Amino acid sequence: MIVAYQKGIEYTLTTKSCIISLIIYFLTVISVFAQKPVGYTWYEPLKSVTRFSGQGWENIGFGRLPNKSEKTVREPVWELSKHAAGLGVHFETDSDTLVIQYQVDGNLAMDHMPSTGVSGVDLYVKNNDEWLWARGQRSFNDTIRFMFSLDALPKVGKEYQLLFPLYNNIKNLRIGAVEGSSFHFLPPRKEKPIVVYGTSIAQGACASRPGMAWTNILSRKLDYPVVNLGFSGNGKLEPEVIALINEIDASIFVIDCLPNLSPNEKQSKEEVKKRIRESAVSLRKKHPRTSILVVQHAGYSDGNVDSGRKHIYETLNFWLAETFASLKKEGFQNLYMLTKDEIGLTNDAFVDGTHPSDLGMQQYAEAYMSVLRPLTLESEQN
Repeated sequence: MIVAYQKGIEYTLTTKSCIISLIIYFLTVISVFAQKPVGYTWYEPLKSVTRFSGQGWENIGFGRLPNKSEKTVREPVWELSKHAAGLGVHFETDSDTLVIQYQVDGNLAMDHMPSTGVSGVDLYVKNNDEWLWARGQRSFNDTIRFMFSLDALPKVGKEYQLLFPLYNNIKNLRIGAVEGSSFHFLPPRKEKPIVVYGTSIAQGACASRPGMAWTNILSRKLDYPVVNLGFSGNGKLEPEVIALINEIDASIFVIDCLPNLSPNEKQSKEEVKKRIRESAVSLRKKHPRTSILVVQHAGYSDGNVDSGRKHIYETLNFWLAETFASLKKEGFQNLYMLTKDEIGLTNDAFVDGTHPSDLGMQQYAEAYMSVLRPLTLESEQN
């Protein structure tokens, strides 16, 4: 019998039970150290994928415009096109752990948008007809790393979509699956995409993560491909960009550029209305039957307390409504308009009074879905 004392309290252990406890302890320690670290097989999308989801062209890396456009569009547009907003890759695997590693060139975050949105990735797994979000353990260093634990899912091949950063370029992307797991990349969707030409809001500001950008929400909810051509501060309905968009065989064209066309000396009433008209006419000439959706300015959350800010979006929306009515009167077919009231952003749906939060992004997506869902069905029937 062993007698021990601890802080004045007497307790006893039999020699036998003490020995058994020590044996169990040492066996546990030995088993822990004997376990081999998990190994991963690494896959590089650029070596296998010629067109990522959300791209309108093939073989353009992680960018959003073809290389030839560097010579035709303004430099800010070209640089922003390197941001991977709206892009992603689909794959199938039965691995219960996935590791994503990559680098970016730009700043990791902005003062009104976190690193998870600017430079992070998002992973979704398809479960029946629902896309489930997966939480990743992340570290933002020279190499950004996300690790996803997926052990609650059945050990069978599942379809995943990995969404890329909204406000950064991406390079050296690798996907690690547990050694011995099945893994293969999936081809892009075959449906004609919805093509969105817009501003910082379309690009994704200020979603907390890629999956919450309204174009990505829309694609997920409609189960339909969307090409994101939002260029922060530079969605100005320029003919050089429209010419590139005309190269895409789209199901629907969306023009949502008013937030970057605020009235000034260069952007007069005549000039803004001209750009709207010429953009619609150019798209219609190249795509006689494709639906075109023009979108009003969604407003600012401080519009009711700042008359100057309110005047900006009310003026732009009036100009768009006039141009829309004129085109319809001239017999312009398959032209639609989404209004500010239909978008319906609430007062708390903004980060900085201009850019939507996740709540605002959800409201944007719901408004778009109400208009685009029947149009996508109509496009498929044609």
